[in-house]
Amino acid sequence: SLHYDVQTLQQVSTSPTRIRISNDLSNLGAYGAIGVAGATYVIGKVTHNETARETGVLSLEAIADASLVTEVLKLATNRERPYTGTGLGRFWPDGSAIYTTNGSFPSGHATIIWAFSHVVVDETPGHRWLHLALYAAATGVSVARVTSRNHFPSDVVVGSAIGYLVGGYVYRRHSASYDSNNFNNPITVTPAYDPATRSYGMGVTIDPNALLTARLKQLWSR
Repeated sequence: SLHYDVQTLQQVSTSPTRIRISNDLSNLGAYGAIGVAGATYVIGKVTHNETARETGVLSLEAIADASLVTEVLKLATNRERPYTGTGLGRFWPDGSAIYTTNGSFPSGHATIIWAFSHVVVDETPGHRWLHLALYAAATGVSVARVTSRNHFPSDVVVGSAIGYLVGGYVYRRHSASYDSNNFNNPITVTPAYDPATRSYGMGVTIDPNALLTARLKQLWSR
């Protein structure tokens, strides 16, 4: 809710140094993900590594698709950013006469990093530490968008959910390695909404059995 968003942001430091660092980190994470996706595709193409090539292609596709959804929602909601207007994050503060793709809802940086991370995780089964590192980085970028005071918490949660869901959809639809009868992701991120408080959240579930199965498959394939 708007009240929850504003109340949470009031607890965030207004230190210029912290805001600058948070902004730099979130930009590095989101734009770095695009660069890594492109580099992975090029390396896979040059070295004839089909897994790397596909990972790069699907990562870029997921980023593009998720970003498109995000931009449409920005136009549809036209929400004020925390540093503009009254700081209350109002939707359509000036009515429907002005459209902008620079709105606050949802977060494009969060969308990008979660779309990228989900595809890479699905394309690299068995590498649980890589998966944890990717999701930790994605979480860090998401948090940094709030601590940099560029977004409200709900902007980031919804952007993260869009990226994660689109990343999974792209993998399932286009990956040559996807097996619907044999795929069990050990780490699952689930968006949540509480109607009573009108608040958003995300849950992370780690399945130990799935982690063990993925590890055994990795050892068996060696």
